[in-house]
Amino acid sequence: MNDKSRLFRSFSYAFKAMVLFLVLTSCQKSQEDTVGNADAMLKVNLTVGEPEEEKILVAGKSTTRRINYDIQKSEIQLNGGVSMEVSVVRGAVNGDSGSSGASAEAGLKAAAQPVVKTLEKGVKYKLVAYTEGGQYVSSVDYTYGSESSVPGLQLDAGKTYTFIVYSVNSKLELPSVYNKDLISTAGLKDISGDLMFFKKTMKLNFGDNNLNAVLQHKFSQITTYIEMDDSMTGSIEAISGTQFNPTKVTGSINFSDGALSFPNVDGSTNVSFPAVIPGSRSLVSTPSFLISPGTESASFKIGSIRIDSETKTNISVPNIKIMPGQRYNLIIKFRSCSEDVTAEGMNWSYPQTSWKEGWTTYTGIYKTDEKRYYKNNEVIQNTFIAPQANYGFQFDITELDNAFNMKVNGKHIFKASDLEQIQFETASSLGIVRNIQFADGSDYATNGIDQIYNMKGSLATPLVRILISRNGEVTMLGSKVNNGPLFPLKLKNNLTFNKVTWNSTGDNTVVVTQKVAGRTIIIGKGSGKKRITCK
Repeated sequence: MNDKSRLFRSFSYAFKAMVLFLVLTSCQKSQEDTVGNADAMLKVNLTVGEPEEEKILVAGKSTTRRINYDIQKSEIQLNGGVSMEVSVVRGAVNGDSGSSGASAEAGLKAAAQPVVKTLEKGVKYKLVAYTEGGQYVSSVDYTYGSESSVPGLQLDAGKTYTFIVYSVNSKLELPSVYNKDLISTAGLKDISGDLMFFKKTMKLNFGDNNLNAVLQHKFSQITTYIEMDDSMTGSIEAISGTQFNPTKVTGSINFSDGALSFPNVDGSTNVSFPAVIPGSRSLVSTPSFLISPGTESASFKIGSIRIDSETKTNISVPNIKIMPGQRYNLIIKFRSCSEDVTAEGMNWSYPQTSWKEGWTTYTGIYKTDEKRYYKNNEVIQNTFIAPQANYGFQFDITELDNAFNMKVNGKHIFKASDLEQIQFETASSLGIVRNIQFADGSDYATNGIDQIYNMKGSLATPLVRILISRNGEVTMLGSKVNNGPLFPLKLKNNLTFNKVTWNSTGDNTVVVTQKVAGRTIIIGKGSGKKRITCK
């Protein structure tokens, strides 16, 4: 082989080696770019959840139990013939009874459904990242609804990280991490707000990575409902001195295992109710956050409540079971223990009819028990006598078409005449206009509610209930469906029921009146009530 051939072969080998080196170098660089040069972008998808399981760590001890949403029930006897039915339910009550008074009990079935929702816009939260070995990497502060204004967190693809997301559900406050350098020592200390927490370990891929973070409440939340039973007269007039105890002022959480810890000193948590509106028969508190380890002996206290014209003081609801991280509803229904002193039914059901008197044709009804005709706009009446009824009077209507009034010891409960009626229907042909509605603003014949003359109830589930308290206060309740629950009613146009005089020691005369307007129906029972000792 000559020198020229040898030189060419050497050059060829060198060229191939250089090409192989460049290819290997390129592959290595491509792999490094994919694995270790901040080419993974983390995006957070944030929601707030109600856990289906209790997974709570307190002082390093773990408990995991499936939530069965059992309702804790008890009954507490107060003096003066009054008792309280107490329900503590874990979960969310569907709807809000409020001062307008839809019973919280109607929403208990919805409590068993886990809730996933978003934060309110403007609430602050923090994302913290740790390496697989537990070293702090970086953190980002976010404002819910404005995440796009903050650069995302860039990390290394192919590596595993542990992510912490937390918030105290505040638009102003976002606590800092203490001892943040190592996840084994890091956490949040002395938190007094609504602590929400999420933790997940995941390996990142090249490009965008989604962290689906579901924040879980770490402290308990309790909403308190105060209600009056449908058979109880009067209203809630005042309430004060409401609180839960024992609770803690603050709580702390470790990032390593999510364990909660609390200071040794016990305190109490005040419960805030809205201002009492005259005539209210139910109240709903602002949700109270209870910072406390799990307990079966928490208590709720009412310093003073004026209800049905009586003041009760120093009421305690003991042995309430709570666990951190759960939502509860405390429903307290006041009942008055009474019995019927006298009870009398009435059964008016008269179809519209026409008749002639001379050359004139009249329209109205024929009252069979009196064997006489009543013309439209004339008044028919029925009288009840309630002797020695020291707890007032209750009148349950099971069918109604479509108006009435009532006199108690000579005074009307509505305006000042038998011809002025509590009217449940609007009919231009009869010249009548509805003047009563439900306290929540809904009306008969609207909002999916039928005309009252198309609905029926029973004595156990009346269509309308009128309550006259021993102090002469008038309350009316009505159902929105056949045999349904009762809801407070109110007069329209800022009208109010008259206060009447009730004699607690002697006879009382109650007269039900109805102005004839075509078909005329009122079926029900009136009962004088006497307070008795609760059994």
